[in-house]
Amino acid sequence: MNRVTALAQFNKLNRKFTTVLGMVDDISLLNNDLYLYREIEIDLDQENVRGDYDNYTIYDVNATPLMTEDALNTLARNRITDKYPLENQLSILGAAIESIADNAGVAVEALKEMNDFITETRRANGIRKTYFAANSQVDYKTTEEIEAEIAEKYEGAIQEYGDDIRDI
Repeated sequence: MNRVTALAQFNKLNRKFTTVLGMVDDISLLNNDLYLYREIEIDLDQENVRGDYDNYTIYDVNATPLMTEDALNTLARNRITDKYPLENQLSILGAAIESIADNAGVAVEALKEMNDFITETRRANGIRKTYFAANSQVDYKTTEEIEAEIAEKYEGAIQEYGDDIRDI
């Protein structure tokens, strides 16, 4: 540990911890109207403070990593959209709804127009990919080529374990 003297800042209204500040020569120059301060010994790279002015602890930030609901939601969302990108989701849902509507004898022209538009846009995108791949004036790379370059660049590094870590 590389502990230094610092100031723990607490909200004066509810006495909850807000942040750690480096030491200053004159604490009276700080915002004493809104905050309370305690002098502490802390490793700024490895530790943090939690609690309130009267009952706080200094803890090792690496001992118990923080996991938030938002972080888990983002991982789940990314996993879904990696497997089923939005345009694939729309195509699958659109085709299913169109099939159900056809079987029920219900006309859904707006849905058919949307599905046709998506199909045409994807077809045109395929033509563009073929064009740029064959154009010697453009350095075109496929997603697979970029992923292979990244995998080679970081072979053996922590990035290589990204998908496995998400599954934990």
